[in-house]
Amino acid sequence: MKLKLQFIITAVIVLAIYIPVAHGQANLTFSGGSGAPLSTTLTHSITYTITNFNCVSKQGFIPVFTFDEAGNPVPSGSTVTGTIGYSIDGEASHSILSTESGFVSGDITLNDLSLIGNTDYTIPSINSKVVLFAGTVTTNNNIAAAPPADSSYDTFIANLEGVRCSTNGIVVTTAATVSVSGRIVTAQGRGIKNITITMTDSHGNTRTARSTSFGYYRFDDVRAGETYIFTAQGKRFSFERNPLVHSIMEDTNNINFVADEQTVFGESGGFKVSRRENCIL
Repeated sequence: MKLKLQFIITAVIVLAIYIPVAHGQANLTFSGGSGAPLSTTLTHSITYTITNFNCVSKQGFIPVFTFDEAGNPVPSGSTVTGTIGYSIDGEASHSILSTESGFVSGDITLNDLSLIGNTDYTIPSINSKVVLFAGTVTTNNNIAAAPPADSSYDTFIANLEGVRCSTNGIVVTTAATVSVSGRIVTAQGRGIKNITITMTDSHGNTRTARSTSFGYYRFDDVRAGETYIFTAQGKRFSFERNPLVHSIMEDTNNINFVADEQTVFGESGGFKVSRRENCIL
């Protein structure tokens, strides 16, 4: 009986550590403004459920992530750069392109603050899940108004006409960690060793790994629910897509880099590569 009770207590402790905790408001913090660019930070990822198929237009799906009564400091169409991204039904992450407030239409009111996504030809359906990933975006122009107050806000997705598309977002926080791995290869698929891969989180923290003789690399204990930038660097190689941006929600093993066709002539791992053909000589 004592052993059984001890097992139950241990199980409860494990569940308390690893089960995500959900609540209904998004936490936003702000800096800048008052004549400088405005930075908006989303501290935790948010999950929305699509409830209105009429939000999809012929141009695709352009989500307007709306934060209720978050403030009215941003002129329409203020473009942004940064690390907040979103994904539809677990597909590739997309960027936030702009932010605005003061737009009044449909379910969006004067003091709502919106983050506007890219045109997405991944068409969601009823009950599709859209995840807005934690990170920071900063306007590319100066904002005259003072920043809004740091606080928690109800949030939903609308379309460009202000029509509500989703349930209120659910914020999920978790202490779970996952592993992230991939491979560095030539255009012909041969592994490249001694390439340094840097992983940067939304707060600017970095970790590095080095590829093995077969081109593999791995990061363990990566915090789930965040967006990371992966960069590959080697003395004799450049890469077709570099850096890569991925939102990590679970164990991931396919963040791969392929050397491009203009790799500088040299030797790596006991073989040579040609500038023109990037092939083994």
